[in-house]
Amino acid sequence: MKNSKNIFLIEDDKDDQDFFTEALSEIENANLFAIANNGKEAIEKLKNSAILPDLIFMDINMPLMNGIECLISVSKNSLTKNIPVVMLTTDTEKMELVQKLGAKAFIKKPSNGKILREKIEQMINLDFIVESRIASQTFHRTLASY
Repeated sequence: MKNSKNIFLIEDDKDDQDFFTEALSEIENANLFAIANNGKEAIEKLKNSAILPDLIFMDINMPLMNGIECLISVSKNSLTKNIPVVMLTTDTEKMELVQKLGAKAFIKKPSNGKILREKIEQMINLDFIVESRIASQTFHRTLASY
């Protein structure tokens, strides 16, 4: 069995939070670290946590501090800059921007729970250092593949 990973979800939509946590609960080697409703709350949770998550899944469009602003903050902080961030969003127009800002992968939110679970599990099992090419391909796939 692979090492269990702590997953931090940054998502403002309650239905999307439920959808994600349900999919995550079906993945054997994953634990929900925390959920934040916006980037500002996420930064506070990261700053005040004794341990850090292994992987962050983050929406782009959120109130108070959006995912792009939060990604910039996470990427610039010496404590969090090495945590892989996967953008989980419907906003496909910002794929190139979030990749340039440091996101390691991109998942277009699917409406199917099985597909979401598969995509989350793929990211959890990916070694973002060794398999960076695989992760970066998520930014270049055609929208038809989702």
